[in-house]
Amino acid sequence: MILSNLDSIIDAFFDNFLAFSSCTSLILVSALVLDRLLGEPKSWHPLIWFGRWVDLCRKHIQLPLEASQSRQRMVGMLAWLVAVLPWLLILLALFWLLPNWLDTLFSVLVLYFAIGWQSLREHALAIYQPLSASPLSEEKLDEARRAVSYIVSRDTQNLDESAVAKAGIESVLENGSDAIFAPIFWFLIFGAPGVLLYRLANTLDAMWGYKTESLLYFGWFAARFDDVLNYVPARLVVYTYAACGHWRASIRSARRPSTRWKSPNAGPVMAAGAGALGVQLGGEAPYFGKVETRPILGEGDLPAPHHLKEAIWLVDKSVFLWGLVICLLV
Repeated sequence: MILSNLDSIIDAFFDNFLAFSSCTSLILVSALVLDRLLGEPKSWHPLIWFGRWVDLCRKHIQLPLEASQSRQRMVGMLAWLVAVLPWLLILLALFWLLPNWLDTLFSVLVLYFAIGWQSLREHALAIYQPLSASPLSEEKLDEARRAVSYIVSRDTQNLDESAVAKAGIESVLENGSDAIFAPIFWFLIFGAPGVLLYRLANTLDAMWGYKTESLLYFGWFAARFDDVLNYVPARLVVYTYAACGHWRASIRSARRPSTRWKSPNAGPVMAAGAGALGVQLGGEAPYFGKVETRPILGEGDLPAPHHLKEAIWLVDKSVFLWGLVICLLV
């Protein structure tokens, strides 16, 4: 009796897996097309509501800073579970209850909300357009500084033309991995639940994963878990950027020991992208009133506005390559 029930469960699993595999390409292409056509919802994005829930969880769960490091880390892990698990369980319940055609439609919507391809392009173009003005006036440079401040955490008010371009390029390359390719990767592995888990974990890292006094230990688990989820996708992005740019320079740049700084994933991704574009990134950058010296990433020219436009195109080509390979193989 037990064996027959087990056989039924296994058969049902493989039937669902085959059904998912048969429409994976359709779901992916539909989500990418929706993203390019509609972009990111500005005022009613589900992640805005999730952010409010996350703030509520932190408010009621975080311990005073006087608590021990181990207790703060444990409570941070508990807060992460409270923030994420209810939504993951709700999604799993919906997939259990909904008919197959609604499962497919819902998967498209989940992947669409998780991908930030068009949003990244819009932010990058908002930096590039004023920065590429000829001659570049102080007014246009200030406009580019404001635009880049929306997607980087460094101080931008006094950046020169090259520093603005560098900040924009670094953000485009890093966020290409986090906001586009990692969601697609986890969709391929676990479907819509994998996408949701990744996007919520990535959002928690963005909210709690800072090394400030109040978040250093409480946000430790959020930061580490996001690093784990991004590890494999980031390595795939390294080879994708290389395939869509200067291969040897890209791989050579990504393999340098100096790329292992701060995040184990951002350094190799940005170095690979810089090598693919033939530009030098990293180096000095102002953060919170202090100049931070970072390793040089990539090789080639100093950043200029045209490199930012090329970085956007590099990400676009990488998306097309992933889409082509997935449609051919899945």
